[in-house]
Amino acid sequence: MFQGHLFSTLSICFLWKDIMSCDVNKLPAARLPGDFMIGGIFILHDRFANLSNRTYSDDLTCNRLTIDGMIHALAMIYTIDQLNNMNFLPGITFGYEIYDSCSDILKATQATLRLFPEIVQLKNSTDCNHTEIIPSVKALIGAQYADISAAISRLLSVHFIPQISPASSEEALSDKLNFPSFLRTVPSDTHLMQAIVKLIKTFEWNFVGIISSDDDHGLSVLHLLNKYFEQQQICAAFTKIVSSFDDDPSLHEELDDILNTIINSSTNVVFVFAKYSIVKKLFEKAIIRNISRTWVSGGTWINSRETSNIANIEKVGTVLGFSVHVGVIPGFSEYLQNLKPPVNGSTNLFLEEYKELRFGCDEKYKNYMACINSSRECRQYVPVVEKSTLACRLDNVSYTNDDYLVDLFQWQTAYTTVLAVSAIAQAFKNIVWKHGTLAKDLMVTPRQLLRELFDGKYKYNGATFEFDRYGNITNCGYNLINWQTKQSSTEFIIVGEYDINSNNLNVSKPLIQWSTSDNKVPFSNCTKPCSPGHFRSLSSQSCCYECIPCPEGYYTSAPDMDDCSKCANTTWSKSGSAHCEDRKIEYLEWENPLAVAVMVLASLGFLLLLITGTLFIKYNQTPAVKAAGGRYSYVMIISLLLSLTSLCFFIGKPNDTICQIRQPLYGISFTICVCCILVKSLRIILAFKFAIRFVHLPKIVYKPIIIIIVLTGVQICICTLWLILKRPTCKEIYTIPKVLVLQCDEGSYVPFGVMLGYIACLALACFILAYKGRKLPEKYNEASTITFSMLIYMFVWIIFIPVFMNTGNTYHSAVQSVAILASVYGVIFCHLLPTSYIILFKRRSNNRQRYLQTIRSYCGVTRATFPLTQKKFNIYGTQTNFNAGPEVKNFPQSKAKSMHNFSPGRKRRKSF
Repeated sequence: MFQGHLFSTLSICFLWKDIMSCDVNKLPAARLPGDFMIGGIFILHDRFANLSNRTYSDDLTCNRLTIDGMIHALAMIYTIDQLNNMNFLPGITFGYEIYDSCSDILKATQATLRLFPEIVQLKNSTDCNHTEIIPSVKALIGAQYADISAAISRLLSVHFIPQISPASSEEALSDKLNFPSFLRTVPSDTHLMQAIVKLIKTFEWNFVGIISSDDDHGLSVLHLLNKYFEQQQICAAFTKIVSSFDDDPSLHEELDDILNTIINSSTNVVFVFAKYSIVKKLFEKAIIRNISRTWVSGGTWINSRETSNIANIEKVGTVLGFSVHVGVIPGFSEYLQNLKPPVNGSTNLFLEEYKELRFGCDEKYKNYMACINSSRECRQYVPVVEKSTLACRLDNVSYTNDDYLVDLFQWQTAYTTVLAVSAIAQAFKNIVWKHGTLAKDLMVTPRQLLRELFDGKYKYNGATFEFDRYGNITNCGYNLINWQTKQSSTEFIIVGEYDINSNNLNVSKPLIQWSTSDNKVPFSNCTKPCSPGHFRSLSSQSCCYECIPCPEGYYTSAPDMDDCSKCANTTWSKSGSAHCEDRKIEYLEWENPLAVAVMVLASLGFLLLLITGTLFIKYNQTPAVKAAGGRYSYVMIISLLLSLTSLCFFIGKPNDTICQIRQPLYGISFTICVCCILVKSLRIILAFKFAIRFVHLPKIVYKPIIIIIVLTGVQICICTLWLILKRPTCKEIYTIPKVLVLQCDEGSYVPFGVMLGYIACLALACFILAYKGRKLPEKYNEASTITFSMLIYMFVWIIFIPVFMNTGNTYHSAVQSVAILASVYGVIFCHLLPTSYIILFKRRSNNRQRYLQTIRSYCGVTRATFPLTQKKFNIYGTQTNFNAGPEVKNFPQSKAKSMHNFSPGRKRRKSF
């Protein structure tokens, strides 16, 4: 960045003879001889009168005195005078030698070589034998602009001569490899950029304009600011570069172009990194064009009285800026009010120039005043320094003073210079003053002084400060300044503070005077904030975005959110919601029409079973009841009642207990029912198919109680393992918008399927037995009813699987309830109601003789075929003793004997 400055510096070094041969008096300076000399280079003038027509390099005539540079120099002089007056170092006087850089690198380099001629003396052999030089001027204070400070530092760093800048804040100067002897009493630009970013975040801006000067410092700040903007997702609405010289011919066009850009931009906040003279011209044009914005200072112009005193300055809008936190300089204001000509061999040419400009009377001013007094139209007279009302009225201006400098000067300008002088003086004292005694050897080398400056701690007016390893002052910060117009004058109000150590910005927002109609923070974003219920969808620029409504189930409760938050499982939101609402809880409620229908059918089935059971108990000795299963028909009825009871657990609000009861209750109860049907089928098959040929087989095979207990026990084991390994639980389902479905999760569908499959296997066994007994006696042939009931069961549960899987979660319970009803009603209609019908409406056929006749017909013999006098196999369940009829008497005894031998048994036996 400083290659150009390095080239200029090296060129000066080669031309040192010409430089040293020039007349020193051509360079305005202030000087006081002393034992310990401190140099100073400040911008006392900022223009050249003969830049284009000079004959050699240092033939430059500086003009236009600057108040800012003069305050730096006066602060340095004042501090050194105070040190001498207070006998800071007994026996040692401090002196100064101040030069004018005229805001030019070449001029500043010339001044440096005059201050430190030892560094370029050709006869000096220090570079060969590595002997340190002992310059007459021990240290330098300056300069203000970073590019000038960098050029000076490259010269001084060769011999580690300390340089302390009271104003240069460029971050590159912290590089100790290139600038090892450079220190400063202002924070680096890094801290300023961090403070600016904090300010932007505090007021929730993200779209700002930037105006920067075209010098090295302006470009460096711009680069650093863009780096922080990128990290913090802040965008520059525009970036404009402006000349750093206020007499540049193209400056007016540049300023007009900048203002046009501001008008066409949507941003309301503009950061300005430029010299106060440039800012002054910018504001003057903005006032004329009635452009009002929020202007944020990125430099020292925030403390410029010359800028703040512009007529109608309040029309530019809100002005904010950071100024280095400063303390009080005791007596300095009084010093500025009582400036006197130099004494005791000191010189101060710029002070004499100031007095002449302020109180003197030149020809132009005389003519202007004469024109004004004659009431004629006069050309505007713009003096370098505003004329006092005493001008042209005094014979001697050297001792004349007023409050002009006190009103204009910036405390930051003076305070940082005072700290620099104090640090050098105290560092020198730390070296030569040991144990209350002045050292005999006062030959302090630059390295010694530089090392002490880095290591020491210094005090001024009760404040302690030091330099870090990068040469930056610590224990410092910024004040946030707000320009506020009160009674036609602009005041600099501190509205916040930034601490560089904690990186914390505190802003007193109520103290800020905004230019908006409602005195609120201006909006300065690429797009308007997204309202709650929307989130930001970024575009090509990170701070420009589109507001997208949050999808269903998501929300944003605050504006400008980057992402939508998901609603809790128990809540829901529609698209574009700012909050979530409770879901509607759904389950198969008792009031649901489908649930009502299920319960009506279950109640009807319950009633039918109770009526049937009552009939069976009343007519329990009839052949119809005995043929229907006898006492096992009561077990069947109870199991069906339990199956219907299980429906109550499929309706209403579920919980873990209900979920764990309902499936096993149905599975076990209906298993018992199917087992009874299976025993019934087995009994008839054994009685008619095997009893005649295999006399003892029915006795061995037919164990109804054991069969029912074992087969039911298998189902109980299945259900028990299900409950132990992966039991059903109540599950909350959130897949349906706005609804929370409470449903029993079966835990695993494998045991659920095994449970139903086991019942299906029993039903299949019943079906096979029924098929085998399809040709049995009519009174005992229930093949069709068993077959039909079992087909109903299997058909229902086969259909149940796809219907269950494709039904909404809310109606899973309803689907299974219907399946259970169909299964139960299949048994009721196919097994129980036909028997009830016989009992009630076919009483004639419900007698013993009719059933025996059916048996005889099935066996295909006459009365003689069966020796009815014998006790035969009882298929009713009681002992049977047939009376002999005529047919039996005539029946051949041999056949009777033969039939008797095939009789299943002689003794009374229990029915199957």
